[in-house]
Amino acid sequence: MKNRRLIQLLAPMFIMTMLYVGVSQLGVFLYERITSVSFIQNAEAASVDLSGKTKKQAMKLLETKVESWKGEQEIMLSFDGRDVLLDSGTIAFHFKESISALKEQGNSPLAVSVDEAALNGYIEERFPGYHLDQFPGLQKKIEDATSMLNVEETIDLDDFYEGEENVFYAGELDEIEVSPGLAALIQGNPVIDIPANARFSFLEFLDASGSSVSSPDDLGPVVSLLYELILHTDLAVAERNISTELPPYATLGLEARVNPVTGQDLVFMNARDTAYTVTFSLHDNTLKGQISGMAMPYEYKVKMTGKKEYPPRVVKQFSAFIPQGVLATTQEGKKGQLISVYRDKHSSEGDVIDEERISEDFYAPANRVEIWPLNAGEPDVTLSDENSEEAGEDASGESDGESSTEGIREDSPEIEGETAPAVDEEGTTDGKQEDDGNKRVTTDKKDSPDVKTVQKKKEAEK
Repeated sequence: MKNRRLIQLLAPMFIMTMLYVGVSQLGVFLYERITSVSFIQNAEAASVDLSGKTKKQAMKLLETKVESWKGEQEIMLSFDGRDVLLDSGTIAFHFKESISALKEQGNSPLAVSVDEAALNGYIEERFPGYHLDQFPGLQKKIEDATSMLNVEETIDLDDFYEGEENVFYAGELDEIEVSPGLAALIQGNPVIDIPANARFSFLEFLDASGSSVSSPDDLGPVVSLLYELILHTDLAVAERNISTELPPYATLGLEARVNPVTGQDLVFMNARDTAYTVTFSLHDNTLKGQISGMAMPYEYKVKMTGKKEYPPRVVKQFSAFIPQGVLATTQEGKKGQLISVYRDKHSSEGDVIDEERISEDFYAPANRVEIWPLNAGEPDVTLSDENSEEAGEDASGESDGESSTEGIREDSPEIEGETAPAVDEEGTTDGKQEDDGNKRVTTDKKDSPDVKTVQKKKEAEK
């Protein structure tokens, strides 16, 4: 009886145990059957072909591919004049999520994530003074590159860098002539905003601001100082003009000219994702300006080289109306100047990592025009009261020792690109305008009695 009762008690427990084991085994069997199903054709993850693979096979294949990629990848982080290899240890790959997210067709990316602490430590080690928080968006860029197992790519950290507001450069022009137009321009526009990812035109700015100042002389100091300011940033100059003569307020190599009438403009490009701000102020006869914006890891400096000076030509003209012993000048000479301007890009450690040639500015010399008497062979020729002592020094010893009606002579080296004024047989200039607007001086008329007398004397001597 007791055995019978024991069997009755154990039988239900045995049956329940068998059912439990059977259901468990059935679940395992069904799972294995499901996971053994092959993927559809054309399934790819990070360009790895997974067609016909089971999930286990696909996972194994992806793990092998990623390990191989870690030893081959050359994803570079470029910043502050240096290129460093991305540390693969900062990237985590999630293979189950990658397989679950596979698309039916096309190339699917792998599921990856960036270890922020590891990446921040790597940046602080390789780029001292900087940290991950200063590069918003960098993590997403790294994830996009690594999720497709790109072997070669350069990620420019400049595109993500955001620093504090910073004054890049401050400059000034001293002892300028403050005209009413210049004062009105500064008073009406003390601040100029240069938008991000935009082109800036000074003429368009004048139109947009409603400014009525149009004189190049009034605009000159402002645009020259503005040009000097932008050369100390990464702003790219697209158009810039200069005057025929260097204005007294400008520095050689840093002058800019804008003329609304002729369309001369100052145009530059801002390729950054952040804006610049330029401020101007007048203090007596001093114009001050500065340019500011989000801080950059680089410093830009202006370098000027190859400065040359060209002496003016001396143009001699002879006239019967100039008394003997007198030398007159109708135009004082002015030396020409040449200079090359470069912009150097410096790293945070002071190293030059790039050199950009900006311009080569040339201001042509102005001729010195001297009027000599026809009989200029005497050594005691003196200057007239209206001329400088310098003219007499340049002119001494230049006479050929005989009477002549030759209209022009030169006693200085030629300047490339210049030509002497036109002269006719009797020594008269054409009286036309030169390029700089200065009118040439006309010598004696053809029918001058003095000229005819000298010509007859020369014929008799021959």
